[in-house]
Amino acid sequence: MQTPMPPFKHILIATDFSAPAGSAFQVALNLCRELRASLLVLHVFEYGSIIPPETGSQLLEIETFYANAQRGLNELLERARQLDVACAIDIERGIAAPTILNKIKSENIDLVIVGTNSLRGIERLVFGSTAEEVLRKSSCPVMTVGPRVLNAEVQMDGPIVFATDFDEATVHAIRHAASMSQLTKSSIHCLHVLPRTVEGKTKQSLIPQIMNEAMQHVITDSGAAVAKPICVTTYDSEISNGIVAYARKERAKLIVLGVRKASMMASHGPAQVAYQVITAAPCPVMTVAFSSHSQSQTAREFSYNTMK
Repeated sequence: MQTPMPPFKHILIATDFSAPAGSAFQVALNLCRELRASLLVLHVFEYGSIIPPETGSQLLEIETFYANAQRGLNELLERARQLDVACAIDIERGIAAPTILNKIKSENIDLVIVGTNSLRGIERLVFGSTAEEVLRKSSCPVMTVGPRVLNAEVQMDGPIVFATDFDEATVHAIRHAASMSQLTKSSIHCLHVLPRTVEGKTKQSLIPQIMNEAMQHVITDSGAAVAKPICVTTYDSEISNGIVAYARKERAKLIVLGVRKASMMASHGPAQVAYQVITAAPCPVMTVAFSSHSQSQTAREFSYNTMK
C-alpha cells in the first residue's frame, strides 16, 4: 500500500555567511523555485553566548557583528525576492545546533539545508559539531552542500541517486527520495555498492540480479510511489567511492542516504560513509536519520553472507 509522500514545502537554510553557506543558499533558492516552497533563512548569533562582554567596547563590537549579520540576512532576503521565492529571515541569539533544531520543530520545517567546508580527517573534522548534531538529531531530512558542489546550479535535469545498504533506515529514506523525485519530475536510481572482493566470485552473474530484486523489495516495503526506478548494483573497494563515482557518471542532481542516528558518532559504518559521500559528492546529499538499530527483513534476507 502506498503511503503519503513527505512534503517539501517549508525549507530552512542555516547560514553563517561563509562561502559554503553561500553555495548552499543558491541551492536552496533553486530548490524553492522548483518545488514552489517557502524559505526561512536562519542565522544563529553565538557571540553573545560565548563571549561575555567585560567592557563597553566589547559589547559595542558584538553589537556591530550583530548589525552586520542582520545586514547580511537582508541581502539574502532581497536575492530571494528578486527570484519570486517566498522568503523570511530570522536571527537568533544562542548556540547554533540546539537553536536550529528548535526552529525545525517550531516552524514545521520539511527540509534543512546546510553547507560544509572541505576538511580532511575523520568525520568529526569533516563535519563541524553544529552540522553533525543537526544531521544526527533533525526530525526532518538534511540536505548538505559539500565542498565539491562547485556549481551551485547543479544538474537540474539529472537523476536522484538513492543509495541503499538495506538497513531499516533505507525504508525510511526511500519515501523522501521518492517524494523529491516526484516533485522535481526526476528519475530515481536505486544504487547498491558491493565490495570488489565479491566481484570475482563464481556467483558473480547472479549477484546483480539478487541485489536488484532486493532493491525492488525495499521500494515495495516502503509503500513509496516510485515510477519505473532504475536499480543498479556496482562494485568498489570503498562504498562511498562507488556512490560518488556513480553520481558523477550519471550527472546526478541529488544523492539520498538513510543513516542511523545512533551510529553518527562512530568511526566506521553508515555514518562514515555518509560523511565521505558528502565531502566528495559533485551534488548535494540529503540524509534521513532513523533511530532504529535493527535491520529490516530485506536486509536479513539479502545479506552479504548469502553470497559467500
